[in-house]
Amino acid sequence: MKTIMKKTIFIAIIALASFGTLNAQENIIKANPLAILGGTDLVSYERALGDQTSILVSGAIGGFKFSSIQYKTYGGGLQYRYYFNEVFDGWYITGDAGFQGGTTEIEDLTGLGTSGDEISFTAFNIGARAGYQWLWSSGISFELNLGLGYRSFNYDTDDLSLLKASGILPSGSLAIGYSF
Repeated sequence: MKTIMKKTIFIAIIALASFGTLNAQENIIKANPLAILGGTDLVSYERALGDQTSILVSGAIGGFKFSSIQYKTYGGGLQYRYYFNEVFDGWYITGDAGFQGGTTEIEDLTGLGTSGDEISFTAFNIGARAGYQWLWSSGISFELNLGLGYRSFNYDTDDLSLLKASGILPSGSLAIGYSF
């Protein structure tokens, strides 16, 4: 029994020591408050892949109202980032892809539907962004990025041709996070 306990303690100490050295600022969890308006990166997780590269996985729920039209959305995205200096700190470029779905509710828009019509939609996007991320020794990170992407919307009705915003659209985010 003592031998098993000693081995277990020894393995736990080695595992904790390894975890501390391997995990030094290799991950960041972030929040982008602007994504509530229909983005796909409300909450994201970024993981270092090397000295200058990382991968970011994100998800979101949100919605907004524009005139008489209300959107409710959910979605997710994936980014591959290349940092020009050091991973997580400084200028970077990223390629991104994502999916978004949700509903559009028309309250009262003559000619496009009756009050209360709810139409489902899906959207796929692919694009590129450039940005800058600050990383402080406290583990706090802050980033800003801007770019362009092609977004393809698909509504479950043909009556809303004026609302289909497929095409090249701006993209970006403003996020605060914590690295560990």
